[in-house]
Amino acid sequence: MQTVPRPILRIAREFLGLSQDDVEAVVGVSRKTIQRIERGDDVIVHYVASLQRFYEDQGIEFVPPAGGRGWGVFNANTKADPAKLNALMNIPPSKRRKAES
Repeated sequence: MQTVPRPILRIAREFLGLSQDDVEAVVGVSRKTIQRIERGDDVIVHYVASLQRFYEDQGIEFVPPAGGRGWGVFNANTKADPAKLNALMNIPPSKRRKAES
């Protein structure tokens, strides 16, 4: 797995239609750590790899630079249905949000 630049991970999250709270609830990486990763701050490399692997498992394809162009991000979920951003069936409520009754 080629490591993508950290700010590209924000684009991947947004392409999946997920908030930082959603990712925190599913992956278990704190929202603060996700924010730091997306800004490009120093964090433990394991967290970066966990986010990248999660996004790839959810259908994101990271396209490495080629032909003088930068990184690309493709959401494979939209191939069959352009309105389908992710394959997650149920996102648990975030620790920061109260569960709706």
